[in-house]
Amino acid sequence: MESSIDCAKEQVCLEQDESTIRSLYERLQRVPDQRKRRGKRYETAVVLTLLVLAKLAGETKMSGIAQWARLRAEWLSQVLSLHAGKAPCANTYQYVCDHMDKSALEAEIEAFTAEIAAKTAAKSAGKPRKWRQIAIDGKVLRGTDRQVAPGREAHMVVSVYVVGTRRVCKQALVEKKGKEPAAAMGLVEQLDLKGCVVSADALHTRPKWCRAVRQRGGHYLLIVKGNRPELYEDISLLFEAGPFPDLPEQRAQTVDKKHGRLEVRTLRISSALTDFLKPGWPDVAQVFQIERRVTRGDKSSCECAYGFTSLMACQATPHHVLDMIRSHWQIENVLHWRRDVTLGEDACQVSRGQTPAVLAALNNLVLFLIDHTGSRNAAETIRTFAAHPAKALALIMSPI
Repeated sequence: MESSIDCAKEQVCLEQDESTIRSLYERLQRVPDQRKRRGKRYETAVVLTLLVLAKLAGETKMSGIAQWARLRAEWLSQVLSLHAGKAPCANTYQYVCDHMDKSALEAEIEAFTAEIAAKTAAKSAGKPRKWRQIAIDGKVLRGTDRQVAPGREAHMVVSVYVVGTRRVCKQALVEKKGKEPAAAMGLVEQLDLKGCVVSADALHTRPKWCRAVRQRGGHYLLIVKGNRPELYEDISLLFEAGPFPDLPEQRAQTVDKKHGRLEVRTLRISSALTDFLKPGWPDVAQVFQIERRVTRGDKSSCECAYGFTSLMACQATPHHVLDMIRSHWQIENVLHWRRDVTLGEDACQVSRGQTPAVLAALNNLVLFLIDHTGSRNAAETIRTFAAHPAKALALIMSPI
């Protein structure tokens, strides 16, 4: 523990050049503090560090975070500037979160995670993938739904998730219900999508969305549901009636047997509708049907979904397309589910100001740090950090 503390004691100057920034704590020191000077006892970077440390140790509520830090104040004061050797109260955490530059915090987190992801990729000996997949989806911060005033809505954020590196590269607050596509579009317009395939659910299946992704140099992979009835009917009729000799299609299949169930996914993909759909859907190249058949004991269920992509057959094999369709759901299973269940995001009842969005950004960071340790079990890693907080502190204070 002592060596971890010594490593964490490096003093950082706010005027450092970008190239000299090496630790997460140094990044957090660059977040502007918008509080008035009078009565300010704790630096923004210190409060953010305590939040991340407590979350890495399994604390999910402001009261629990405050008590966790208070019980370790003597130890933490050896590394961090704590006023009179005491840790902040629960209200201070929320006040600081409400009075910091949220956009700057998100930018620093994005830069930090991008730098680590780039270094990890450089060290990897494996062959780089032809396409980098980016998944986009929204999430309601359900803890904010319990205490909202009449006429107000629960907070919602939309995230841009890099599947291969398990990191959130962009996140935005949704203004109100029904505005998720507009918020996602704003994020897409900030990205360089060359070499990327952007996947999204049926809510984003719009010609404007397809055009925006293609203009940024990327490809799209979208699901089609009842909100686009004509498109859904055209694609479903092709696969229900086919295959036809003059309208060739390709297939791919995966078989998984785990958790007491047998799961067979079958993809059928065709370019037969390309010319028919192109006037309304920019650069559409292929349409597909994916059938998911699940068997548990003597019971079976089957469901079909339809979609389309701008990737041509020569750019991605059917197996690659099937893999990307499955990988899209990492944003639900690996990101949103772990934020809700492992980090208790839905149980947190902080609902005022920008604090819920700040905590959501910190939860993204915490999960990335856990994955960076090489762990595939977040709950197990959190228990380790709870028992050995110096390891979590070194993760924040030490160079990348």
